Amino acid sequence: MSWLDRAIGWFAPEAEARRTRARVVTDRLRAVNGYDGAGKGRRNKWTRGRDSSANAESRAALPLLRARHREMVRNNPYAASALRVLTTNIVGTGIRPRAMVEDTEQKKSLQQLMLGWAETTAVDYDGRLDLYGLQAQAVRTAMEGGDALIVRVTERDPALPIPLKVRLLEGDYLDHTKNGPMEGGYAVQGVQFNNEHKRVGYWLHRTHPGDVLGGFSASKLTPAEDVIHLYEMLRPGQVRGVPRGTAALMRMKSLDDYQDARIEAAKSAACLVGVVVEPEGDVEKQGSVLPEKLEPGMFPRLKTGEDVRFNNPPSVTGHGEFVSVEQHAIAVAYGVPFEALTGDLSQVNYSSARMGFMEFGRNVEQYRWSTLIPILCQGLAGWFNETATLAGKLQGPVRWEWSPPRREMIDPSREVPPMVDLVRAGGSTLSEWIRTMGHEPDDVFNELAEERQRLDGAGLILTTDAGKVSNSGVTNARGPGQQFPEPGND
Repeated sequence: MSWLDRAIGWFAPEAEARRTRARVVTDRLRAVNGYDGAGKGRRNKWTRGRDSSANAESRAALPLLRARHREMVRNNPYAASALRVLTTNIVGTGIRPRAMVEDTEQKKSLQQLMLGWAETTAVDYDGRLDLYGLQAQAVRTAMEGGDALIVRVTERDPALPIPLKVRLLEGDYLDHTKNGPMEGGYAVQGVQFNNEHKRVGYWLHRTHPGDVLGGFSASKLTPAEDVIHLYEMLRPGQVRGVPRGTAALMRMKSLDDYQDARIEAAKSAACLVGVVVEPEGDVEKQGSVLPEKLEPGMFPRLKTGEDVRFNNPPSVTGHGEFVSVEQHAIAVAYGVPFEALTGDLSQVNYSSARMGFMEFGRNVEQYRWSTLIPILCQGLAGWFNETATLAGKLQGPVRWEWSPPRREMIDPSREVPPMVDLVRAGGSTLSEWIRTMGHEPDDVFNELAEERQRLDGAGLILTTDAGKVSNSGVTNARGPGQQFPEPGND
């Protein structure tokens, strides 16, 4: 407190109190503005950030983002490549279901029932894809447009063991205008909630709103238990997704314009090969009329006294470096490696490739196990259990686990030995390692047992049999029923 405050407080205590309160508020504001990012000066005029919810941000932006990103995917090679890389790495050949029951015969029959439903195109309402193709299409749709909708359809089909089909829809089918208070609750961009903030339904159009042949169709409320809404939730309470790579839209467009300008400049430079200038005074020869539009390989003749002058813009150096930097930024926005986005492996060695591959693998696993499998795969498993139980094919719910496809090794000669050592040291189990390779341990063990039994019956010894041949190639052959000696016994 300064001497002026003390003097004011002596004559007017209330005025002193007001000055003290004002000083406290000012100090708090200064403390907040101690962050450069929270400043309001000239350097922060670029920001349009608002302290609004994810749904408020996407309400007006989502249709535009979706349309512009699809335009990029259609015409921009980097956007098209990024979606292809994401789909093939997240889903690949398919995330396969596995029944989790102890009884071997029951497990076998359940697997046959599930695969008989999943591995046929009859599972698709449109009759084009099997379950694994639907997984890939759903991921691509969610990445491209922000979200995907999978609708349950109960329909009998001789090709299916249970009367269950699924229909895959784009997020456009959600009625974006259904937003605000409604009877019994409220809606957020086509998703219906009750007063307890639980999803109870989805307002779906009968046909695609952008289909000129289908025309406009009013939306209808579909129960939430008949719809699986697949999208990547980046903020708590987020109801709709946004396209992957949204942060790179402006960069991709700018890079497109830049490369187009360079191409047009090179084409213009190659058009006019040269000109023939007539000597002065020779008026008998008629010159060519220069067209307004240049064509490749032109070699015109000028009249006497005519001249051609070209604009010489300053040359731009570092074209390759600039494009590479922008490509890296696009790859970061999509969450894919630069090498996978562009196909450029010129600067890759084993260490850098493995580091990038591992980081990308973590991103893929995170999306699989936090979004794709719990939302889409487990949702489909729940529908399967319900329908199969009603059809008399199941006695009760069955727990299903999902096995993603294995990831290829960059260098098996370097990667396999450390994994073998890890299993031998007890840091991992053989079954866990087999699962990371995309296989079911029980299936592998049973197949190995059958294979070794057939080899023993034929009297064959192969170097692949670790029970008979060591890593150094030494054969420890044993006859039928003959056991290896106990350790320490001759």
